Amino acid sequence: MRAALRKQVARRAAELMYHDGVKEYLRAKRKAARELGTTVYPNNLEIKQALDLLADELEGPARTVRLLALRRRALEVMLTLEPFSPRLIGSVLSGQIRRTSDIDIHAFTDVHEHLADRLSAAGLEPALEIVRVRKGGQDRDFPHYYVEFPEGLADISVYPADELKRPQRSSVTHRTMERATIGRLRRLLAQSEETGQLVASEPGGPARAGDPDDTGA
Repeated sequence: MRAALRKQVARRAAELMYHDGVKEYLRAKRKAARELGTTVYPNNLEIKQALDLLADELEGPARTVRLLALRRRALEVMLTLEPFSPRLIGSVLSGQIRRTSDIDIHAFTDVHEHLADRLSAAGLEPALEIVRVRKGGQDRDFPHYYVEFPEGLADISVYPADELKRPQRSSVTHRTMERATIGRLRRLLAQSEETGQLVASEPGGPARAGDPDDTGA
């Protein structure tokens, strides 16, 4: 009974995130549980999986086509940013995209303006936003550069260079965040083109042995 309720709440939370634009998992699960008259809450990963199933049901084969286009565009951006050790994260890496998904990239430099110059030199027009995040009990400011493409928005988060080797935790799964180098993304795309099938990365998991994120491009 409890497991069935968790599944129902996860599905309703996924619907709220997909259709109503609710962005926070906590808000989505609370609202879903309230609507269903229960205090049973699924975890974030259960909602993420329900959201993935919902997107697949509603978007069909077009979802795979869009994912491949987003990954190709991500590779293009990462090649432009190669001196800044770019890493692809999020739904474009895991394969769990939906119609509003962005390309999320981490880049590493102590002078974020150099990254902006690199984007501008490539003919792109980055928009800057400084995002304040609380980490380790301290408020820290992180530059984000946004670039619009026909496939969707690229969100490039800039971190200090010495944070490249530090594992980061996913806010969804609370496990080590999966990150992909240029080389790993190239392999994902090559495998998809070879087999004619979508090759999805493991959602929310760390880089696997033989495919680490710290071996460079």
